[in-house]
Amino acid sequence: MSQQNQSEDCSFKDVDNLMKTVQLAVQIPTFLLGLLLNVLAIRGFSSFLKKKWPCYTATSIYMINLAVFDLLLVLSLPFKMVLSRREGSFLPFCTLVECLYFISMYGSIFTICFISVDRFLAIRYPILVSHIRSPRKIFGICCIIWVLVWVGSTPVYSFHGKVANYTCFHNMSDGTWSAKVFFPFEVFGFLLPMSIIGFCSSRSIHILVARQDYTHDWVQQKACIWTIAVNLAVFVVSFLPVHLSFFLQFLVRNGFIVECRTKQNISLFLQLSMCFSNFNCCLDVFCYYFVIKEFRVDIMTHRPSRTQLVHQDTMNTMVKGKKSCLEEGNLNPNSIGNIPSQGSDVVG
Repeated sequence: MSQQNQSEDCSFKDVDNLMKTVQLAVQIPTFLLGLLLNVLAIRGFSSFLKKKWPCYTATSIYMINLAVFDLLLVLSLPFKMVLSRREGSFLPFCTLVECLYFISMYGSIFTICFISVDRFLAIRYPILVSHIRSPRKIFGICCIIWVLVWVGSTPVYSFHGKVANYTCFHNMSDGTWSAKVFFPFEVFGFLLPMSIIGFCSSRSIHILVARQDYTHDWVQQKACIWTIAVNLAVFVVSFLPVHLSFFLQFLVRNGFIVECRTKQNISLFLQLSMCFSNFNCCLDVFCYYFVIKEFRVDIMTHRPSRTQLVHQDTMNTMVKGKKSCLEEGNLNPNSIGNIPSQGSDVVG
């Protein structure tokens, strides 16, 4: 998306040549790591769904959806690297790759946004949310996200307009940088989700910290706080710089910034931020790690100890013995309460 419309005094060739090397150094490892880690993430969260644990179903569906979007971005990277170096590529294929790239970016943003809202509601209104977090409804929300990003990607089809000598992900038409196209992308695609994520994350952390002295599951809640904090940090690091660079490039393309050196720096910042935002598909693995760790802490917290299992098994055996005595007529029902319990001996 660099500005290729060069004037006689201002050239962007040095910036573009530098970025060709940087992109290879960043995007090849991103592709390899992202492909491996997101496939493992999908497999890991699918295992929680197969075990049919209702407490983890909603989050698992969201996380699988996020991993699929990240995987889509990873798969578009090789085509992006090739097409961005060839002038006059087959336009429909170029448009398809650009479309998949931006769908994966904004699909990730919307999914993280819904994850933050879902987690906040589950923390703030646990009883109310328990009735609306059914797998079918969460799956429906994920489908809505896919519809939104596909519909929202329609401006991508006119990115190059009637530009004669275009390069994929470069030479965007003036219409692409018009206010009526740019501001909906910026506001609804980033600023609004970031505001929602920031509010929900801060409120969730505040609520959990306030419960520290009143909860018996502080280890589990501490894991939840780490998950929220990492999720917010990954979002900001991945998407704030690239959308700031979009805004600066908007100012350049609409004549608000005209100094050549400044335009070159903005072009470099834009391409660098887009390049490193791709690494989000690997950074999301930290979110997956903390979510899975939170699941495991919750499972271990609520798993009965060996002593509890022995005590429970002993009590079940005694109840069965009392029932059999009643059935044989050897005991008066009124005398059952007088039989001493041996559970305390076992626990001691």
